[in-house]
Amino acid sequence: MGSYGGEPRAAWSRTGLSEPALPGALVKLRQLAREPLFGEVERALVALGRSADEPGLGPEAVHQLGQWSAEYRRAALDLEAAARCCRHVEREINQRLDAIRADKNNGPAGPFRGIFRRSRPGPRHPVRRPEPGPGSFRPDPGPGSFRSEPPPPRPAAGPAAPDAVPPTLDGGYPGADADVAASALGPFEVRVAGRRVPKWTSLKARSVFQYLLIHRDRPIRRDVLMALQWPDHSHNSARNNLNVALYSLRNTLEGLGQGAQPVVYRDGCYILNPELTWWVDRSEFLTAVDDARRAHREDRPERIIGAYRKAIQLYRGPLFEDDGDGEWYLPEQRRLRDLYGQALEGIAEIHLRLGALPDAQQFGQLALGHDPCSESVHRLLMRCYASQHQQQLVSRQYRECVDALRDELGVAPSDETTNLFRDLV
Repeated sequence: MGSYGGEPRAAWSRTGLSEPALPGALVKLRQLAREPLFGEVERALVALGRSADEPGLGPEAVHQLGQWSAEYRRAALDLEAAARCCRHVEREINQRLDAIRADKNNGPAGPFRGIFRRSRPGPRHPVRRPEPGPGSFRPDPGPGSFRSEPPPPRPAAGPAAPDAVPPTLDGGYPGADADVAASALGPFEVRVAGRRVPKWTSLKARSVFQYLLIHRDRPIRRDVLMALQWPDHSHNSARNNLNVALYSLRNTLEGLGQGAQPVVYRDGCYILNPELTWWVDRSEFLTAVDDARRAHREDRPERIIGAYRKAIQLYRGPLFEDDGDGEWYLPEQRRLRDLYGQALEGIAEIHLRLGALPDAQQFGQLALGHDPCSESVHRLLMRCYASQHQQQLVSRQYRECVDALRDELGVAPSDETTNLFRDLV
């Protein structure tokens, strides 16, 4: 094997983490794809398989094995170089795409300008569009945008539901000031230094990071992660797999610069880097629920409503909703789901107490969409309708309660629910 295009392999290895520019990286990938060793490796493995069944493997065979071993090690170095090139190309393209998205007024810029204009001929200079007037149509910003005020609730299981993601005062995404922002309630999403992680190349790396996020208040021993992710492997195999997963995790989350890493190893344990600022929606959700409970004890209704609203907006869905393989987080998923239901019922109760019946009914219906068999919420809605002298709606709500309990659980309403219905009608 020779050098690549006249460049000795040692010269490339001396570059370390200093990757070439995008064109150089692409050239390197093309050269590696033509390297003949990748075909020789397969032929060598076939030859070794034949020789292993034949007696009398002598010095020549041992010498051949040594040569193959050296070739395989060089192949591993080449593959790592190719992987670094791929990562660099991906980073560079993502950076250019981010710049294009950020350039809202001038349109596509940089090397992609011609690509976008090929099917859209027009003036070379950007056209300044007038601001829409008071009566003109403004397009909906879409689910990925954020507004400075809480928008009207959106449907969820029938009734209107509050916005899933809380807006921020500066119009950015939640946790915009943090080094790492992670949304675990609903589909898993991570941003590092303001950039969203587009995809995970290793599901095990993602799972390890999820575990560290949920247990971010304490260091996690290496053996715990090994037993969790690779329970049927030997100790050495599980340890090697963990090292590979952590290597992939660090590559996926790179972007902080200055050598900062979100996950660090200290005293035999892994922990989220305490020198970085973190924003995790699960932690914010639990803090909001605790704030609401504290406001309950102090009997401060407005603070209860504010804290519960924040918790409801943060809850985009079940914990790690898009992870269909994990089981270790299921107890925590159920706990957070129950807290979300309690927040919906709690804010409905406060609105009923304050006489804000439309809000009480709205959050009550949301709570039933979350848990159709909650008798306490059915009773709350029956009281709301009775306060407005809507006895026919009281009867309808009671029938819905009876049907839900019969269909879902095979039971009848409790005496408390039945007696309330009789008193109200």
